[in-house]
Amino acid sequence: MALQDTRGHQDEAFASVFPAGEFRGLLLLMKSPSRRWHLVAGIAMNLFLLGGGLSAEGPVPVDTTPKLEILNQQIAANEDAQAYANRGYTLALLGRKEEARADIKKSVTLKDNGPMHNRAGWAYFNLGDYADAVREFEAAAKFSNNRAHYDYYSLVLGYWGVGKTKQALENYQLAVERDPRFGEYKTLDERTAEWTPLEKRAIHEVYVLWSKAWKP
Repeated sequence: MALQDTRGHQDEAFASVFPAGEFRGLLLLMKSPSRRWHLVAGIAMNLFLLGGGLSAEGPVPVDTTPKLEILNQQIAANEDAQAYANRGYTLALLGRKEEARADIKKSVTLKDNGPMHNRAGWAYFNLGDYADAVREFEAAAKFSNNRAHYDYYSLVLGYWGVGKTKQALENYQLAVERDPRFGEYKTLDERTAEWTPLEKRAIHEVYVLWSKAWKP
């Protein structure tokens, strides 16, 4: 079979995974068929996990974990903003959305600073509350005057979530200038090894588009 025919079948497969949207075209920019399949397979697995894995009913909230119990004890002993922020993020990952949102709001009420707003943004992002995530990331960047190490790549996630491609790419370029590890696929993969599937999906999609259509 000719390579051109094979790539035609690949493009159909990619289209089935990525609905119409600004980031779908990034896969079609990749020249290597094997690398394209590697990327789409990884993202498809992330979508599978985000959709609830083996559960036909979608993600099932988890009642408790050892980490959550420790955070509960910390908050019971002292209403600490950082403990609320950490519990909000943990609850977001465990599918307990309303409780997570309550903790996120509490954390920024108790301590109105850049790191707390940034942490809130990551929790909102993993809840799928992208507009709230952007608001918190922007607030954090304003507090630090864009000097915190996490400001630019956090904004990349937020702008990806709300579909603002140009802003995502602009901030990705700034993130690379601050931390060159974001500028190469291998080091990006290492840098984000412990990120959640959704966080990885966002940053990798923007990286591919940046590397093919924006990188100087």
